[in-house]
Amino acid sequence: MKLLTHFSVVPGAEGFLRENGMDSLDALFNTPNAEKLSKPGLSAWRERLRLDLMVGGVPRPFYLKRFLGPPLSARREVRRSGSGAHSLAGVEWEWMHHLAADGIPCVKPVAFGEELRGRREVRSAILTECVSGESLERLAAQWSVRDRPTIRRMIPLLAALVARLHGRGYIHRDLYLSHVFYDSTSPPEASLHMIDLQRVARPRWRRRRWMVKDLAALNYSAPCSVISTADRVRWLTHYLDLSKLNAPARRLVRLIVGKTRRIAEHDRRRMARWRKGSGHP
Repeated sequence: MKLLTHFSVVPGAEGFLRENGMDSLDALFNTPNAEKLSKPGLSAWRERLRLDLMVGGVPRPFYLKRFLGPPLSARREVRRSGSGAHSLAGVEWEWMHHLAADGIPCVKPVAFGEELRGRREVRSAILTECVSGESLERLAAQWSVRDRPTIRRMIPLLAALVARLHGRGYIHRDLYLSHVFYDSTSPPEASLHMIDLQRVARPRWRRRRWMVKDLAALNYSAPCSVISTADRVRWLTHYLDLSKLNAPARRLVRLIVGKTRRIAEHDRRRMARWRKGSGHP
């Protein structure tokens, strides 16, 4: 069966990609100077890399995700994503454009390519800009009681971002603090950006279930040492646009707490498998 290759670039990036020799799918798979980023449990057919490209004579960091010969289970996820994409890299490419069009700040795409044999993905890759700032996970790990003013400022910003995501019908499905970046040098309304959009979906049914999962993931990843119960309640009132929690909101709290416990148990079992050397946390 004939191979079909597709390569797309965002407007304005054609010149510097050409100058850096990154203007084809083959080029995205030929980056000897890129830094490979390891991640526990990352499958052999997936790669995450960081590389510097010259833009206007100045080196700038970019990130590259590559997928080579993904298994059937991963290809099924492409079809189930509802993004209209034909490959794993294509899923993120589509969601990055959709979310940006709906006013949801996220990582910015630069280039994307895929190679298909019929409906089967042979390989795909996506190049993105580097998001400024640091992940909320890393920042939260450094916070102490002295950072209470920062935490109070962050609560409504993060609540507004997630409310906008859900309000537009999207679900992140991997919404941990590690996937939200904060840039203190940007205006407050533009200081947070979402990354890792591989699992984003826009479900027509059972949306509440997925919204609860997103909220529980955030709750689970927020460290109890610095994020108090009062902080979490305050965050939820901002998210729901309430002055205080009413009966439906309290029912939502119970659902979030239950899902948080299940995430914690799942994570505990996964880490136990990894420590035993299975290689698949």
